[in-house]
Amino acid sequence: MLKLRILSALVLVPLVLWALFAWPLPWFAAFIGLFILVGAWEWSALAGLHTTVARFFYFGSVALAGILLFLYPSWIRPLLALSAVFWLWVFIEQIAWRSLTGGFLTTFPGKLLSGLMVLVPTWVAVVALRQQPHGEWLSLFLYVLVWGADTGAYFAGYRFGKHKLAPTVSPGKTWEGVAGALLFVFVLGLATGLYTRWAAGEIVIWLGLALLTAMVSVLGDLFESRIKRVAGVKDSGQLIPGHGGVLDRIDAMTAAAPLFVFAWLLWRQPGGGLS
Repeated sequence: MLKLRILSALVLVPLVLWALFAWPLPWFAAFIGLFILVGAWEWSALAGLHTTVARFFYFGSVALAGILLFLYPSWIRPLLALSAVFWLWVFIEQIAWRSLTGGFLTTFPGKLLSGLMVLVPTWVAVVALRQQPHGEWLSLFLYVLVWGADTGAYFAGYRFGKHKLAPTVSPGKTWEGVAGALLFVFVLGLATGLYTRWAAGEIVIWLGLALLTAMVSVLGDLFESRIKRVAGVKDSGQLIPGHGGVLDRIDAMTAAAPLFVFAWLLWRQPGGGLS
């Protein structure tokens, strides 16, 4: 399994980086949209839509929402703010209900709403970050943060993991794994902050943003695991060898990207606008 994960990453990571640095923005947006729409198709099954017509309708709803937001960029900040509220809601349900099916978000309408709030803000946030000054490098930082945190959590949990993080949702995840992820992110954030020669106060804010993003990425992973367990499946799909479906690969990013971009805009673009 680990070998398949590595081989898949060796194909996907260069492709994503090529799209990020070499492709025009509309092509990049379409490329990211392809992943999001495959994720929408997978989510429609997890949510309990069983007919092809219903699943295509849900697929189309995600596509239409994304296109409208790109046509009307003034809606993007409110959407990212709403996304932050959504993930707070996810966190509260995760803490409040010990059973898998507790709370609104695991009901049929809750799962339909969750798919929209998981996928559409991610698509918009990833493209909006690319539009920022030095957006390619900001995006690279976010990708390395999420991928590195996931890898750090995996190896730290494998080597030191003893205390389960959320045993009913994802038995393999441990608090030691989370600590490994945060350690990686702290080093990454400090190194990039020093490299950019920011003032001490800016580096502190940057580190706080990086660590918060890493913690939220864990929530994204846990939420998708919860939805899969409610649906009674191990993976969201079989498209990516060693990883499962697209949702299995982007679950952490769905929480991390909207929060990171929203916080970045508040910090660096407080007056509004995306650039």
